[in-house]
Amino acid sequence: MWRELLGDGHTCSVSNIFTDFARVYARADSRIDEVEAQWIAWMLLGPRGSYHVPVCNRRGPQGRYVDVQYGSGKGNGLGEFCENHVGWAYSAIWVRRFDEGGSQDVIWHDADGPSRFCRYGFDEVRVTTADGRPPRAPEASWRRHPDGTWRVRVAGSYRTGNNRSPRVGPGPSATPTTVQPPPDPADLPLPTPTTPSIDGEELTSIHPSWLDSLTHDDSTATLIEYRWRGRVVHWASFQPDEACLDPDPDWRHRSADDWDNCLDAEFLRLTGAADLLAPEEVYERDRRDWETDSWYHRFT
Repeated sequence: MWRELLGDGHTCSVSNIFTDFARVYARADSRIDEVEAQWIAWMLLGPRGSYHVPVCNRRGPQGRYVDVQYGSGKGNGLGEFCENHVGWAYSAIWVRRFDEGGSQDVIWHDADGPSRFCRYGFDEVRVTTADGRPPRAPEASWRRHPDGTWRVRVAGSYRTGNNRSPRVGPGPSATPTTVQPPPDPADLPLPTPTTPSIDGEELTSIHPSWLDSLTHDDSTATLIEYRWRGRVVHWASFQPDEACLDPDPDWRHRSADDWDNCLDAEFLRLTGAADLLAPEEVYERDRRDWETDSWYHRFT
């Protein structure tokens, strides 16, 4: 499966920027130390380095796993790592990927695991409205907060894309030692566990579906925050797009999803968090969408 998605110049376009979020799990009888975590990052990057995506290396508690963010658009380090190390040196590898030519993250595990759209979770929504009234979503019991936002606690999920290619990029061959780009202006960044989110994708297949109305044309919402355990995981603001010739305002999105709010069904079962599973009909819709999405199957 990984050969279909790696962008190695044979089965995918090499011009797109791919943001990979890889999690490598240690064997049950071992732990990954800092030196080994750095070695894993270098192996995943391959000889060409990270393609236009800052490298982030993060070791999990007690060295049970290591997370690596990088751009895989010009190399096949991931494929070689899976073939040579996963299954004996490491128990498993999970990968979430965003292709800038698409709009949604894709997830798979191990070398031959099937790919699918990745679903992310939230447990609270905070909304600022233009008229100070509750959002026009009558299904929710909105609570007014002293800061002026309307809030509701709701167990929900969505699909979206997490692009980590910055405006001022690290270049086509970044390494774990490459100097990171400067932060975005104070009014733009959305802090993430890895690197700032610049231009995010809108939400797709959101559950519960009544939340769709927050960004409809008749919505009075001007700022929406989706949160997971207090952390902002998706930010949407109704404002002019300075990069567009059309002066009319539109929704701008930023994504900050990570492994902590990944609600992929297989991933939750692996990590012993099946209590966080979305309703089965949500995953069934994801499967149907994946099977019928022509863009994601152009190269398969």
